[in-house]
Amino acid sequence: MTDPAAAALAVSPRELPEAWHGAAVWTEVAGGQQAWRVRPEHLARILSADMDELSRIPNGVRLEVDTDAAALELELTTEEAYGDAARRVDVLVDGELVATREAGGRIRHLIDLPGRGSRVELWLPHSAPTVLHRAVLHGASRCSPAAPRGPRWAVYGSSITQGNQADSPTGTWPALVAAQNSYELTALGMSGQCQLDPPLADTLGAAGPDLITLCLGANVYGAGTFNARSLPPVVIGFVDHVRRLSDAPIVVMSPTAAGPHREELKNSAGQDQREIRAQIHEAVEVLQREDPLITLIDGSEIITTQEMHLLGDLLHPTPEGYRVMAERLAPRLAAVLG
Repeated sequence: MTDPAAAALAVSPRELPEAWHGAAVWTEVAGGQQAWRVRPEHLARILSADMDELSRIPNGVRLEVDTDAAALELELTTEEAYGDAARRVDVLVDGELVATREAGGRIRHLIDLPGRGSRVELWLPHSAPTVLHRAVLHGASRCSPAAPRGPRWAVYGSSITQGNQADSPTGTWPALVAAQNSYELTALGMSGQCQLDPPLADTLGAAGPDLITLCLGANVYGAGTFNARSLPPVVIGFVDHVRRLSDAPIVVMSPTAAGPHREELKNSAGQDQREIRAQIHEAVEVLQREDPLITLIDGSEIITTQEMHLLGDLLHPTPEGYRVMAERLAPRLAAVLG
C-alpha cells in the first residue's frame, strides 16, 4: 500500500542543488538544465570550442540522496558521443549498481527503487553532452541530500581519465577508485584537451578538494603541445598554480604505457612518450624539494608495456583495463591521505 504521505518530489539541480555533485555550475537551457564541469568564465579564458563541448559532458556528475522513494523518473537529452562511446545512466542503491539505462537522444525512464530508506545515486552519461529535463522521485515520504561518502577528490586528465571506453558512467577508473576509497569525485577528464590550461587549475582549486590527482602527458604527446625545453617549467607552473589555490595533497601521474607508435615514435615536437614521461618525473622531483605533499606515480607502472591487451587501440584502456587501473591506483591514493 502506498504511504498517503508519499509524494512525487522533483530533485533536479533547480529544486535540490545540494544533492548534485561533480558539476562546477548548472545553467538553464531551453527545456532543461545543463551541467558544466568547467565554469563558463574559466572557459572564456581558454578560447577552445572543444573545451566548451567537453565541459558540457556530465562525466562524474551525479545525484546523491537519502530517500524511501519507490521509483525514479528521469528525462534527458544526450548528444552524439565521439567514437560511438556508450551513452548510459547508472542508478546505485546503497553503493550497489541496480540499473543501467540507455541515454541516446531524448529519453525518459522510470526506474524502480526499493521503497525503503536508502542512499540513491543517479550518474549521468560520461561520454556526451547532456541536458537534464526532469528528475522526480515517486512514492517518497522523505528525501534529503546524502551525507558525503568521504574526502573530496578532484582528478584532471585526458580521455583515459574521461573513460569513454567504459560501459557506463560508474565504470571509468576515477568512478571505480571513488567507490573503492569512498571519495566524493570531481572528474575533469578532457579528451584530447589535457593541455595544462591555467584556468583548469582554477577549476581544480574551486572544487575544494581534499586530494588532487593530475594525469599529465598523454595529450601533450598527441598534440605536440610542448617540447623538451617548455614542458618541465609548464608542469611546474601548473602545479604551483594549483598549490596556491589548495593545500590538499597533489598526486601527479605520468602517462600510462601505450603502443610503440607513442612510446618509440617522436611526435611533432620531437619527443616520444618515454621522453615526456621522464620530463614530467623530473619536474615533479623539483617540486618535491619544497613541497612534501606532492607525490609522483609512474603511469607506466599502472598500465605497463607488457599489458597491451588491456588497451583496445594500444592507447585507451578497455573496460577491464579501467578496472585494473582502479585496482592499482586506489591503494596508492589512499596511502597519500593516510
